[in-house]
Amino acid sequence: MSNLAIKPTECTINVPFYGSELYVVNHNDEPYTPMKPIVEGMGMDWKSQFIKLKQRFKTCVVDITIQLPGDNQRRSVICLALRKLSAWLNTISPNKVRPEIRERVIRYQEECDDVLYEYWTKGQVTNPRKSETNVDDRTPLRGLVNRIMGKTGIHYQPLYKMIHREFGVNHIDELTGKQIAEAMEYLAGKVLEGELLPKDQARSTLPSAIPRHGPGRVLLYLNENGQVKDTYPLTEDQVVMSFDAFVSYFRKKGWIVAPRDEVLGSLAGAVQKIC
Repeated sequence: MSNLAIKPTECTINVPFYGSELYVVNHNDEPYTPMKPIVEGMGMDWKSQFIKLKQRFKTCVVDITIQLPGDNQRRSVICLALRKLSAWLNTISPNKVRPEIRERVIRYQEECDDVLYEYWTKGQVTNPRKSETNVDDRTPLRGLVNRIMGKTGIHYQPLYKMIHREFGVNHIDELTGKQIAEAMEYLAGKVLEGELLPKDQARSTLPSAIPRHGPGRVLLYLNENGQVKDTYPLTEDQVVMSFDAFVSYFRKKGWIVAPRDEVLGSLAGAVQKIC
């Protein structure tokens, strides 16, 4: 890691990002970004991430003495080459961070490098996105993505890119409430079709006694206002029905479905008749 001192005039770009102030620094005509504002903006510990940067990205990390916009003096700032920012972001698993910062971590992973690059090349981010939903609306979709990540080992980025392509958006913020539910059904369908399963994982088969349902089924948990609060993707061997429908279905199939006391009483009566 090298130490450099550069003039502060017109060498940094101030980049607003969800209430935080990030920066792009011009060094040898290549963009670098100060890492501490990014790490702290994500809610993570700077010391541990600084160690990771030195160990994994030492050839792309520079220590620049510079006066950042809004500061009153020159300071030593650890910067990472912007071209390596995405690689560093991918080293952070949202499932392993504290639940209260998971949303911020994912937001940075999805957008931070693109926003900084836009400011570097164009001076601003063009066509700013208008969020159609709020964080609470999108939480069930992120929860489903996290479940798929945990069960399949697939990184979150290709999962979100599938949604982006399917619905023609650049970020899930652009999805409407209806599209969020559709996106969850879409991902659940991909799981059931086997497209997101590990190659060595065998697909479950549906017992012949239970009618087959199409792919893309997901159980939605709604609050009193009808908003989706959580999801549970249904596999091929799972069906959802009322208790009365359950009893009726299996009785038609020849099963004995009755309360235990009723069954025991019938058996006792039959035994008495035999005796």
